[in-house]
Amino acid sequence: MTNNKKTKLIIIIITLLAFVSICIGVTLHIVAHNKAKTDGHVDIDLSTMSATAIYSEVSNMMTDPKKYVGKTIKVKGYYTVSIDPGTGERYTYCLIPDATECCQQGLLFKLKKGEASKLPAEDKKFVISGKFTLKTLPEDKNATYVELENAKVYKDGK
Repeated sequence: MTNNKKTKLIIIIITLLAFVSICIGVTLHIVAHNKAKTDGHVDIDLSTMSATAIYSEVSNMMTDPKKYVGKTIKVKGYYTVSIDPGTGERYTYCLIPDATECCQQGLLFKLKKGEASKLPAEDKKFVISGKFTLKTLPEDKNATYVELENAKVYKDGK
């Protein structure tokens, strides 16, 4: 192959790589823009992931909660209520099963105003999003728990 042909080939390859890079960049921009239009306030959307991926990410949230503080999390699970027999206080959870539904983790949440009417019946699937917070127990300053604050319930899981 002559030097002239090699040069032309190199120019063609570089041009094609530049074109592919631009196409990828434009595609990523469009995807990000569409995502922002539909759910711009959600930082981590677990609602579209597989049960295994959701369970894994929620496990990460429990083991390293500081990494998630302040992020808006969207997740699907089962609506569950627990009442403290000592105080009568009501706690609401999004119960998240793994793929085989043998192991479950719960995310405590507090709804924002006007969202309670959107909750499904207990033990029914639903999708919720809220700001991930790390709280300290009033009676034990060394004990913490996580909670989704100002939670929004998505109608029909969307």
